[in-house]
Amino acid sequence: MEEKEYLSWLSSYTEAEECVRTQGGLPYYLRVNLLKAGVGEYLSWTKLGLEETFLPYAFRVGEVPEGGLGNTIDYASGWMHTQSLSSMLPPAVLSPVSGETILDICAAPGSKTTQCAALMGNSGVIVANDSNRGRISALSSNLERLGVINACTMNQDGVRFTSKHRFDRILVDAPCSGLGSNENAHKWWDEKYSRNISALQTGILKNAFAHLKEGGVLVYSTCTYAKEENEVPVSRLLETHEDSRLEQVRVVLGEGEGGAGAEGKGVTATRSGGGEVKAGVPIPNSQPGLSEFGNEFRKVARVYPHEFGSEGFFVAKIRRT
Repeated sequence: MEEKEYLSWLSSYTEAEECVRTQGGLPYYLRVNLLKAGVGEYLSWTKLGLEETFLPYAFRVGEVPEGGLGNTIDYASGWMHTQSLSSMLPPAVLSPVSGETILDICAAPGSKTTQCAALMGNSGVIVANDSNRGRISALSSNLERLGVINACTMNQDGVRFTSKHRFDRILVDAPCSGLGSNENAHKWWDEKYSRNISALQTGILKNAFAHLKEGGVLVYSTCTYAKEENEVPVSRLLETHEDSRLEQVRVVLGEGEGGAGAEGKGVTATRSGGGEVKAGVPIPNSQPGLSEFGNEFRKVARVYPHEFGSEGFFVAKIRRT
């Protein structure tokens, strides 16, 4: 799609020119790996210049060293993982806790899987599934580098994934057009692409929901703007499953504790009497879902680069009643 046409389309969602301009020069972020170090411990020895964010374990990198963050001792040792701030939102909204069973149905290359493991303190079980066999190696490599011991990998099609087990929480970070994460994606993208992939996303979402325990939570996310890939799959699930309902997207912050040998600790979070993590806080500088889908969609979150300072994202939280 030509840029002029793309800007016209994007303007129906947000301030298009500012969004595109910002997306071309976004900062780098890293996540402290709480399985190997607490935040204070990591900050005491890293040579990277870091700025705090609203997540206690996430930092903006002031100056990327020559050779990139992936060539630092911090990365090689597994003390941190390079990950956009927006990409950290879905696991923070899912807020898995120690001892739970989690399904990450589109897991590779593993940024969100390893974040979930850290939040759980390596306790419980994560099934990290991906349909792309070639990407499983990257997923396994990240699990090993970051010291994750509570995850197993699977290679199944997300639409046909099957398990006799029902999960406490499920993450569906669906395959998408990537308009929010790839500044050049619009050059090959058109609205027909979003309409076509929407069917795949809906299929994965509905199949994942079928594997969710009663009372369990599912988080659906993409790194794109198109409603066909965001509100539409979620609305299709809600229309066909009476036991599904949207909940307000909020992030549990925790205290950034953890460290080597801290199995079962993860991020210290405030919990209510039933063990459920309390409500948390709204995603700063985010927007609600599109009004054309009704008031319920004010509970979902849309994140735009020029407002949030990181990739464009969509996050919805769904509970099975």
